[in-house]
Amino acid sequence: MNIAIVDDSDADAQSLIGYLDAFEAEREAGLVTERFRDANSFLKSDTSRFSLVIMDIDMPGLSGMEAAHLLRSVNPAIQIMFMTTMPQYALESYEVEAVDYVLKPVAYAAFALKLSKALLRVKRARQDVIVVKTAEGVFSLSSREVTYVESQGHYLVYHALGRALRARDTMAAAEKRLEPLGFARCNSYYLVNLRSVSSIMGLDVTVGGDVLRMSRSRRKAFMEAFARFSGSPW
Repeated sequence: MNIAIVDDSDADAQSLIGYLDAFEAEREAGLVTERFRDANSFLKSDTSRFSLVIMDIDMPGLSGMEAAHLLRSVNPAIQIMFMTTMPQYALESYEVEAVDYVLKPVAYAAFALKLSKALLRVKRARQDVIVVKTAEGVFSLSSREVTYVESQGHYLVYHALGRALRARDTMAAAEKRLEPLGFARCNSYYLVNLRSVSSIMGLDVTVGGDVLRMSRSRRKAFMEAFARFSGSPW
């Protein structure tokens, strides 16, 4: 597992690397770390290589929080942990879905607990990956990126981040894979990511800006699935 450290302080970065080495030795976790001295150099790298980034906030040039917002726009799957002396940005860390917000200095025992939580989030995120094989190549997507799947004959079209990825597959097979990740059929042709539903008006389901028609035969099951997922009765 590759972990990026983004911190302009040599002393803090070396201390963190020591913690990670100790954790790796204790748990045999297979961690590989790479240190960046500023946020810009990290963002210019291939951030998809990393499962977790541990980032300071107060750095010259681009701050860690500014970098996190930019990172989320290009890499929604990476887990972010802040380690900083600045408590005032803790609330804002929720906006970038940070796994933790750690105030320096932190003892190793406390850090190990927080790192265990972050690595568990990484593991769950990996289980959340959807692999789509198209004629152009193989795409690895987070389920959060896919708004809905559309059946077109012997093919499925995955609508994700403004793209339409066409793969040869069956709706039944896709439903079996994706239902545990929060997807449900609203009719024979559409498998909907329930977290992407913005409104349900009559038989019209709005998903990612598209309006999909719900069949009467599937309405009850779809609404029950949406209620379970959202925690709200219908």
